[in-house]
Amino acid sequence: MPFIWSPRHTQEDYRRPALTAVLMRSGTSKGLFVHKTDLPASREEWGPILLSAMGSACGDKRQLDGVGGGTSTTSKVAVVEKSKRPDADVEYTFAQIAVGSQKIDMSGNCGNIASGVAPFALDEGLVTAKPGEDEVNVRVLNTNTQRLIVETIRVNSQGKFQEEGDHRISGFDGSGSQIKMNFTDPAGSMTGKLFPTGNRQDDITVPIPAGGGSTVTVRASIVDAGNPFVFIHSATMPDIYHQLGPDEPICLDMIENIRREGAVLCGLAHSKEAAGKVRATPKIAVLSSPRNNILFASDRIQGDGKERQPDIAVTAFSMGKVHPSLQLTGAVCLAAATSIPGTVAFELRNHMRKLSCVKNPRSQDRALGEEVCIAQRSGKMLADVQIRYPDMKLEGVSVSRTAQRLFEGNVMLRH
Repeated sequence: MPFIWSPRHTQEDYRRPALTAVLMRSGTSKGLFVHKTDLPASREEWGPILLSAMGSACGDKRQLDGVGGGTSTTSKVAVVEKSKRPDADVEYTFAQIAVGSQKIDMSGNCGNIASGVAPFALDEGLVTAKPGEDEVNVRVLNTNTQRLIVETIRVNSQGKFQEEGDHRISGFDGSGSQIKMNFTDPAGSMTGKLFPTGNRQDDITVPIPAGGGSTVTVRASIVDAGNPFVFIHSATMPDIYHQLGPDEPICLDMIENIRREGAVLCGLAHSKEAAGKVRATPKIAVLSSPRNNILFASDRIQGDGKERQPDIAVTAFSMGKVHPSLQLTGAVCLAAATSIPGTVAFELRNHMRKLSCVKNPRSQDRALGEEVCIAQRSGKMLADVQIRYPDMKLEGVSVSRTAQRLFEGNVMLRH
């Protein structure tokens, strides 16, 4: 293997090259945070370094010789730098490091990892708080999608990120200070359109694996807000999906086939084969009414600091497997979809509102702002949607996370 970049250390310092980095729990993900100045100027040269650091240089499914955790949610990297743009404080590039293969996907954003960017930037001196400030807004530009996220974080007496707090999120057992994230103007993050196919619902037909040549047509909304997602109406999935469950290989194959078809429909891939080479986007999830899904039947699903009945239930998928919760950009995208008539999400949420005898608030003169409660496999998530009626302009979606620094130092790399 060729020599690997070692910006701060030489062979005399260590037996192997090393990369200065910080490992953080960021929301319900875990990833390596790196200064862009500690990497080669050319992004094409990042691959061997990041694969080695995370433990995927040899395609090891366990990532034993790196700091990756052997799952898609614990094999992520954020590359951060101070921004020169007048509308941003810092810029960050997200990299999804494959588990079990030597691949890196930088096609989309990760909302959970993004939540750690402002704390990292403050602690590393990329941004500073004024004396006496106990809260600071950090404008984060995600270079993958060219979208801004305004993160509001707490500041301690030393001017650093205050990790401790009593805010809780589903999918993580501990607590921390609340990180408020506003995804501003998130529509069209990769495709340039909120509805990249031009439709609020599409029919997608795929073969049923081991189905003897039979096919299934599912009803889905392809929505691009924060990240592009294919949202499938659970009732249109075949019986085998409901009988075996989403974790079964045959069901995962079917979900992947739908995702690939969705990628072609929304213009992110020119063929199903090309779509199969980019596993991170578009993302995909199956939607249902919480009352009709045994996983989400409780009216008191815990998470995000409150107890309330969820509006919609989701089973998300990531890199070919069932996601343990829901991507944060998934919450952003799904919350937006629930607020727009004609989508699968709106249809299912409207059903919940009718069951609850709640009056539909979507009149042309209603005020901006609406809270959406999403049930997912590890609890629930809350998102505030800012949408302007009647022209349906998505102005922003706000969510909350927590984050903490796990280690800071040097990751030893392979020769």
